[in-house]
Amino acid sequence: MKKKFVIILFSFILFSCSKDNEIKLKCGYSEEICSALENLDKNKKKWLNSDISSYSMSLRFSCYCLAYDPYSIIVLENNLESVSGNENWEYGNWPMTVNDIFEELEEKIIEDPFSFEIKYNSIYGYPEESYFDMVEMIADEEIGYYITNFLPL
Repeated sequence: MKKKFVIILFSFILFSCSKDNEIKLKCGYSEEICSALENLDKNKKKWLNSDISSYSMSLRFSCYCLAYDPYSIIVLENNLESVSGNENWEYGNWPMTVNDIFEELEEKIIEDPFSFEIKYNSIYGYPEESYFDMVEMIADEEIGYYITNFLPL
């Protein structure tokens, strides 16, 4: 009888765990961060499934470090083909492809920012608008990434 009780209790515990709890345990971050990473992953899969490897877009950064004019970018076969705009600032190590931006956003989310917001394109899944305020009490570390004029080639 005791053995039967233990089996029933174990089964109850095992099956009472929700899928959300499993995701939280696997993620290892706060619920907000896990949810943001899950949403990023869902949209990244949508982006990859769209199978767009060549495209043009305008990309604007919002921060205390660059001019606010957008860069005009052409990506061919997932490789950066050309970048124009903000020539005085160049583009250095800034993410310049959609894949690069996904990686950048994931890193920012994992850093557990004070606040952030990401809006994904409903058709292709790429991040259209994203903004991060990494530390509440610092005024010049905010960063935003804005993709406009996206056009598959």
